[in-house]
Amino acid sequence: MGVLNRLVNMTKAAANELMDKLEEPGMMLNHYVRNMQTEIEGMQAELHKQEAAVRIHGQQAEEAGRIADMYEAKALEAITNGLEAAAREALAAKLHYTEKAHEAAVWQENAKSRIAELTQRLEDAKAELKVMQKKREELVARMQQTAAKTHSSTPSFSYGFEEGSAARGFQRMEDKINQWEAYAQVKKTPYGHAGAAGTAGTFTTDSAEQSAKESLIDEQLEQLRKRTNA
Repeated sequence: MGVLNRLVNMTKAAANELMDKLEEPGMMLNHYVRNMQTEIEGMQAELHKQEAAVRIHGQQAEEAGRIADMYEAKALEAITNGLEAAAREALAAKLHYTEKAHEAAVWQENAKSRIAELTQRLEDAKAELKVMQKKREELVARMQQTAAKTHSSTPSFSYGFEEGSAARGFQRMEDKINQWEAYAQVKKTPYGHAGAAGTAGTFTTDSAEQSAKESLIDEQLEQLRKRTNA
């Protein structure tokens, strides 16, 4: 039983030592700075992805528009030759590619909006990183000075690494250091008290959509007849 207790105590001591190292303020400040750098890298990668999406969807919209124009020309040729069935088929294809061009254009605009948002967030994050890096040096220096004046070691706050915003975590550490400094100052005084690009979906129809398309084909067919008779 005594051996088991010693093993348990040794394990606890090792765990406490590890937690002290993890919660050492300087190390935690560095951790949050690295987290912010990682966040920036992630935003930069997403920005490149959205820039590629703008190019791809722009090309898709242009190609679909070109094909739509080609089918319109085929429909006009067919109706000129009295081939109404062929003209209707060509117009149906034209409508399909016109819709594809519209979808790609919408995705392109969405990617552009995302780029604008990411660009602003990236600028803000880079500015915040500079502030964090400067504050980190200041806070570490202040801790060392306070520890020297009070003849104590730098604190190990009961605050482990946290997920989420690096800036919020850094701010919490700064607040903790400010509290520690204030407490240390009070102790010196006698009697003192102490925060995709997505891809275009497949084209599907139901009976209502099909009926609407047939009406649109009839309308465009009539417009082609007028062009041939003009």
